[in-house]
Amino acid sequence: MAEATFDCGAFTAALTTRALGRTLVVRAEAGSTNDLAWEGLAQGLPLGSAFVADVQTRGRGREGRSWLAPAGRGLLLSLVVPLGCTADAAGLMPLIAGLALAEALDRCGAPVQLKWPNDVLCEGRKLAGILCEARAAADDERVIVVGAGVNVTQTAADFPESLRARATSLAIEGVSTPRERVAAEFLNGLEPLLDEFEERGGAERARERYRHRAGFWGQVVSVRSAGRVLQGVARDLDRGGGLILRLDDGRDMVAVAGDVDPPEAEGRDDG
Repeated sequence: MAEATFDCGAFTAALTTRALGRTLVVRAEAGSTNDLAWEGLAQGLPLGSAFVADVQTRGRGREGRSWLAPAGRGLLLSLVVPLGCTADAAGLMPLIAGLALAEALDRCGAPVQLKWPNDVLCEGRKLAGILCEARAAADDERVIVVGAGVNVTQTAADFPESLRARATSLAIEGVSTPRERVAAEFLNGLEPLLDEFEERGGAERARERYRHRAGFWGQVVSVRSAGRVLQGVARDLDRGGGLILRLDDGRDMVAVAGDVDPPEAEGRDDG
């Protein structure tokens, strides 16, 4: 079996966390790092454990999409964290993770923006994404696996031709940094955000930071979810992280999942 190329020593040297990533499982190949994380939890690995693969054979994104990257070219990382005690935690966790990842990529030298609910864009093209999966652990504690995919050293030729206009990587954007640093910066920023989220008022502070990073407020957008399209003005986030849209008839409606696009992209299939 091939050995993983992810440099655990470089990752650990850059890590400043108390718990996140202090237990690290690395594989050359995995079906999905999220699946690795659930398996690790079932085997008794602690919360905060991180799981990295050089390549995924069944990597998944939101709404059944796939997330593919050539071996060693992208960061494929998942970690297990407690879901928290607030009713809004499941909806807000993807936003919190997306915020932490955006701030990490900023520190790596890539100016990025957030696209609701959990995509990270650079110059309008997708650079990274988050997939969160919540379940009950064996002791009935609610936990969530946070999966992150970041395009790091891909060239344009590494993307299918149909995606080249909509996808990018750190290398394409002129940022030279290894996967290990991106991973450490992500966890270094996520841990304090999770700590703050559990504090009184922490959820609202997280929403406010997300609002500040997202640039589509006041714009007319289309939200595509499960074959349905809503179009309206993006106004705000609700308590659970849903996107509040002002429809043409003056009503407000909350989208809880889906993809945000300009109205002219209605009906497009991103794959």
